[in-house]
Amino acid sequence: MRISGPFLAVILAVSAGVCGWSLAGFSYASEHANAPSGGVPMVSPTAESFDGAWIVQRVKGIDIAGFDEMRFDFAEGTLYGSSPCRSFTTTYGPDLQNLMFTPFDIGGGLCDEQTMIAEREFLQQLGLVNRMELAEDGQLVMYNFDEPLLWAVRLPG
Repeated sequence: MRISGPFLAVILAVSAGVCGWSLAGFSYASEHANAPSGGVPMVSPTAESFDGAWIVQRVKGIDIAGFDEMRFDFAEGTLYGSSPCRSFTTTYGPDLQNLMFTPFDIGGGLCDEQTMIAEREFLQQLGLVNRMELAEDGQLVMYNFDEPLLWAVRLPG
């Protein structure tokens, strides 16, 4: 049985607490010159740093070029968004370096099969996110541990 994503994060966090391990010594790829962000230095954000609307630019392994603008909004611990077909809402916590999303509440209609497949893959990638960072240029990078999964820019205005 292979354990991954949020379940692995919970298992590691619980194990660390029970065994008295410190996770403070771990570093992230973004802290190194060969960072997934192309060596762009990251800033230390707060939850409020993410509040507002974001436009998805890229999602690992998913071609989103054919879809209307995909966006999401952070507000007070809740993430609201639109995927290729439907809308979604989830809450998150406990912090930005140990992030977990609650199950997604999905609403809206149906689309053609290819779009529904892309939407499922997008939501699966988003569900794997356990860490978020802001690049110095303001780009949001969402990670599963050291693996960048999603890139977004703040909606102007």
